[in-house]
Amino acid sequence: MGAETAVKQYKPPSCPPAEELNFRLEFTETDEFRVRQVLYRDFIVDFAIMQMVREDGSWVHVARIDCCHSTIHRHQFTHAGDDLYDHLEITAIPPDGGDRWSIVHAGYFSALGTMQEEWAENLRRWRDGR
Repeated sequence: MGAETAVKQYKPPSCPPAEELNFRLEFTETDEFRVRQVLYRDFIVDFAIMQMVREDGSWVHVARIDCCHSTIHRHQFTHAGDDLYDHLEITAIPPDGGDRWSIVHAGYFSALGTMQEEWAENLRRWRDGR
């Protein structure tokens, strides 16, 4: 029997030398993005953009675009907490090579635009569950 071969995954540089930033983009008293970025050599090499809504005094997840498992992918949550998309892939990230950081960096800005454009629709899906 042969040994199982592990699939090589994209891994961003660790902190340090990379730097992690966390911040909020507030839109209203009840709507915001929570953003996590990992920066390395002038590239965003890892990120998560989370759409949050304040409901009954607590912040809850509405939608998220992030990168892990060698992909940039999205999640769409329902009011009950289910993920309608279950890691819907947007872009694959190669495990190594010169363009992997560029892919993540460009993917961040694309994801931010998508989240801003689909804000109301994401909130509707969260409320309606579909």
